[in-house]
Amino acid sequence: MEDHGNTSDNMIDKIYLLEYNKIRREQIFYSHVICLDLLKQGFMPKSEAPMGASFFTYWGNMAFRVVLIENEVTIKVKLNNLIVTKEGEDLWIPLDDISMIVMDNLSSMLSARLLCQLSEQGIGLMICNQKHLPTGYYSSYDNHSRASKVIGYQIEKSKEYYEQLWRNIVTVKIQNQSKAYFRLTNDLEGTRMIEEFSTGIMNGDKSNREAHAAKVYFNLLMGTSFSRGNEDILLNSGLDYGYAVLRGYIARVCVGYGLNTQIGIHHKNEYNRFNLVDDLMEPLRLLIDIVAYEVMKNEPYFTAEHRRQLVNVLNMKILYRNKKMFVCNMIENYVEQYASFIMERCENIVFPDIDEFVGEELDGL
Repeated sequence: MEDHGNTSDNMIDKIYLLEYNKIRREQIFYSHVICLDLLKQGFMPKSEAPMGASFFTYWGNMAFRVVLIENEVTIKVKLNNLIVTKEGEDLWIPLDDISMIVMDNLSSMLSARLLCQLSEQGIGLMICNQKHLPTGYYSSYDNHSRASKVIGYQIEKSKEYYEQLWRNIVTVKIQNQSKAYFRLTNDLEGTRMIEEFSTGIMNGDKSNREAHAAKVYFNLLMGTSFSRGNEDILLNSGLDYGYAVLRGYIARVCVGYGLNTQIGIHHKNEYNRFNLVDDLMEPLRLLIDIVAYEVMKNEPYFTAEHRRQLVNVLNMKILYRNKKMFVCNMIENYVEQYASFIMERCENIVFPDIDEFVGEELDGL
């Protein structure tokens, strides 16, 4: 791979995959996340691509999974492609390669036709406010052919059934908290303190072990003055942002498998569209915790680079069911298992283990 020294060529490194000898492909874009940092670098038009470069050459069956828009652009759709326009230059992205779009710029414009196309293809759209925090999520209303059948299974399950399932989720979440804490601190004594909360949990977690474990976990990690509700604590901004992105992605996958996201396992808020999502994401929150803590520790501000890295969690690697895969693919497997479990097609759910979180790798699977 040649070393491109100037700004334009560096942009190629983020957007293009160079194909050599029509067989061997080099993965050189930004960890499967297109960061359209247009104000800093501008577009690299297709006409300026180097000899042998293909504007959208794929890495296996994983190309662009999450599109992060950070600067003022116009977005439309044509010939099943997302077209992002900045100062007269167009960037074309096949819709088939997109799972979710994160809009982190309030001046960008998009068309109603694009919204229709996104919903038809099951592509999620997340909108961020002026503080760069996700505030809205747009997805298809129903893109599963047998949604009513799946929902029927969700409704008919008993309270006892869901309480036992919630016990399992809380147990795994606390175990993952202890593992994440040890990974970040190497403090064995604190790890054992957290892990103790994962034993003897009752159905429905009636003794509220989840809340007690979370308090100990954050106090050990961040100090006794830490509070998740304190907006002045920088880490909370990162956690809120990362959790919202994770929540939006899980919601998209749930809808794709015909699940009604309002029918939760433990969360039952009638005003919450994503009760089920909030339940299923509990064991996965630690993915965000690890990355947020590692990239924001001792940082004075919550920056665009922090947001990029939190979005990029979806494209990091994890071992799940003895296979290394992207986190976004793991989520699809995990939600599919839940749907199968609800419909009595499998006997158990394999929950993600935070010890198997590999993180970012640039050398492929």
